[in-house]
Amino acid sequence: MFNPPTLEDLQETRRANEKLVLKALESKPEWVETELAKTTGLALSHLRAALASLLDQGRVRRLPGTGTRAVYGLADPGLADVPATPLTGDALKVRDYLEGRADSALYMSDQLRMTREDVMAALSLLNAHGQITCTFVGSLVIFRLKETQALGQENAGNEKEKASTSRKKQVAVA
Repeated sequence: MFNPPTLEDLQETRRANEKLVLKALESKPEWVETELAKTTGLALSHLRAALASLLDQGRVRRLPGTGTRAVYGLADPGLADVPATPLTGDALKVRDYLEGRADSALYMSDQLRMTREDVMAALSLLNAHGQITCTFVGSLVIFRLKETQALGQENAGNEKEKASTSRKKQVAVA
């Protein structure tokens, strides 16, 4: 009797495939998709699934290739590896700015009237807390809040609004 794989099995396989892809990408700066498939021993469909997941995580980026050949490399958004210490005022300012939008560090520094170094330090801290993601548009890095983070803040805002409305009703009744 055939037992189809569970969702957990599929996720475990994808994570293992991602590790193979990352290991290969660490050995060379640029890989053509077909070479990457041969090196990792993964079927093209499994390789593409792993690459799609890594692209979504911001750990890999697709580079300009020739013709229809897809070229991939490790993503380096330029963030420092910092410990997840309490958020600073600058980190909170950047997080608030990114709510509902995505932007580059350079444009954020202009809009927030902060140095690019201060914006990058704030983004590094937010990254240590797992609150941001990045995507690459050519050589430009675009930062945004993770969806769960944005939803969490939105829900927190809704809860504050409900509490405020409830308090106003209580005051009006009294």
